[in-house]
Amino acid sequence: MSGEQLLWDAVRNSDVKGLEALYKKYNEALYSYGKKFTGDTHLVEDAVQETFISIWKYRERLSVTSMFNLYIFKSFRNHLFRLIKEQQNTSYQEDDLSFSFELGFDARFIEGEEAAILSAQIRQALSRLTSRQREIIWFRFFEGRSFEEIAEIMDMQVRATYKLSARALASLKEIMEGPALLLLLSFLRN
Repeated sequence: MSGEQLLWDAVRNSDVKGLEALYKKYNEALYSYGKKFTGDTHLVEDAVQETFISIWKYRERLSVTSMFNLYIFKSFRNHLFRLIKEQQNTSYQEDDLSFSFELGFDARFIEGEEAAILSAQIRQALSRLTSRQREIIWFRFFEGRSFEEIAEIMDMQVRATYKLSARALASLKEIMEGPALLLLLSFLRN
């Protein structure tokens, strides 16, 4: 049994230390993920807190699952979206939320001014994708998540994650050309 599974089981058995350890393990990852949706650090922190309060509150009803990390991310995502909606005092569509991330390139591949130009081209291309397309690119290629895991977190059908990913990659290929496209594709494949 994995250490994470032991933590999950401890929380389900009302062990506060298990909850603290789970919080320490996921806090930074959730915070980083939330910052991709909003620059409001307090809102992200509140969503992280609400996620773990919710886990504690409903601990006895949590199922025994090996995919609890997906549950944590999905729960956090739902809490964050609810808080954003409340803050904006409006109804929103999920696609209305912006999802953004920065790429870091290895200096061995590109240097100096060329790096800045290519980075700007890639940033511009990513900005032309929908928020959900950027999110799926991030999960798939930067977090290494499977389509099944992405579907669970983003509350989609698995088939829809394949389509969304394919459309995002096709859009990037259509938008970009030359060295920037080659660099991005090599970066995504690693």
